[in-house]
Amino acid sequence: GFPGKWKFIEVSKSKLSDSNLEGLSNEIIEAARNLKNSFLETSRKGLIIAQIQNYRIVVTRPPLSDAWEITIVRPVKKLALSDYKLSSKIIDRLEQRAEGMLISGSPGSGKSTFAQSLATKYANSNKVVKSLESPRDMQLPAAVTQYSLNKASHDDLRDILHLTRPDYTIYDEVRNLKDFQLFSDMRLSGVGMVGVVHASNPIDSIQRFIGKVEVGMIPS
Repeated sequence: GFPGKWKFIEVSKSKLSDSNLEGLSNEIIEAARNLKNSFLETSRKGLIIAQIQNYRIVVTRPPLSDAWEITIVRPVKKLALSDYKLSSKIIDRLEQRAEGMLISGSPGSGKSTFAQSLATKYANSNKVVKSLESPRDMQLPAAVTQYSLNKASHDDLRDILHLTRPDYTIYDEVRNLKDFQLFSDMRLSGVGMVGVVHASNPIDSIQRFIGKVEVGMIPS
């Protein structure tokens, strides 16, 4: 199914044992390490996050969870910016002087899908585009370098972005204090930032910055 229209299908009457699930988990790890366009994002006690081509896989097991669980998600839709039928004023703003943007919405509302279409638009316009993701699961053009927030510290990523000076950075999921600080720091240094924020409306997405950064920075 897809967000908003799920259907549960029973594929077998027999119950999978822990050893069955552990075998599947080992296969996932091997595939992530060996298949093209695949990688292991996180591997630690109780948790595995892998990207196998366009499939994002999360494996949890005790002691993190009370039982083994494997969740596999694939993208169901890829849209171009033109598919959103935005007004000409918004298109002009995006193309000319939109350098500090927040994409807000509830989970499953299409925030990351819109961010992907925006990144593709900028990459196709000969702009230097990077992304910050955790995990790296956005479907972006090869010209866009995707950085993992799980593989480097926020300070390391700040240094990388200052040195490479991209035109735009897509920050997928601005969640915690360090995320908000990195977003505002890069924006104030002149890098075009596009942040994806869990918020029900635009005002709430801006209020998420209050208490995390200096209030005087927020208008910028």
